[in-house]
Amino acid sequence: MPEQLELVIDSKQEKIVTFEVKKMVNMGRTSRDPKDIIKHLEELKAEGITVSSDIPSYNPKIKDRITTSNVIEVLPNSKSSGEVEYVLLFINNNDFYVTIGSDHTDRELEKYNVVLSKQIYPNVISKKVWIYEDVKDHWDELVMKAWVKEKGVAKLYQEGKLNTILRPEELIKKARERVLGDLTGAVIFSGTFPIIGGKLNYEPYFKVELIDNIKHKTLAHEYILEPINWFVTK
Repeated sequence: MPEQLELVIDSKQEKIVTFEVKKMVNMGRTSRDPKDIIKHLEELKAEGITVSSDIPSYNPKIKDRITTSNVIEVLPNSKSSGEVEYVLLFINNNDFYVTIGSDHTDRELEKYNVVLSKQIYPNVISKKVWIYEDVKDHWDELVMKAWVKEKGVAKLYQEGKLNTILRPEELIKKARERVLGDLTGAVIFSGTFPIIGGKLNYEPYFKVELIDNIKHKTLAHEYILEPINWFVTK
């Protein structure tokens, strides 16, 4: 059975829809500038994470590993972190919604197996989505941001225009090389920017934004990590 998400289309008129997730893939190393790819790989290597040389990278994800929640349950003392990505949700084989999300990853497990590390925690997305045709003509001017908190103070963690990441058309072309069958119900995560300062943040707060300065609107979502408190570790 597909996973069902309740979404709100933010267009000329808001509309609530149910989206059935049938397949999902987290793509990576999708920067248009190879130097940005190298920079992000160095950030991961600094944490002891072994990475392949595949460009782009593909990480299939079990279809129920996605949420619009503001709380993610995590294991105590685990090291996990998010990263901002644009997200495509396919209404049919050709048409799709756009939203903002986070590929939240267990970084300790990622040292041993990247694909498995993606299954531990869900992808997180905004409940609000845009119709791609509404932003297609000024896509490269859209801005993505991620925020963390350090000692309770919000800090900009990632920022960039979408002119630095593959456009949806190119991302879809790459995805079709590995994703079999119809894309209806598919969810594709875009890959991300390098981190400001280059150091992963493991604090429990994460916020993502997709900003349209042409139409003066924003998609945003924030979530916190909530360690389980009902089990005593020794």
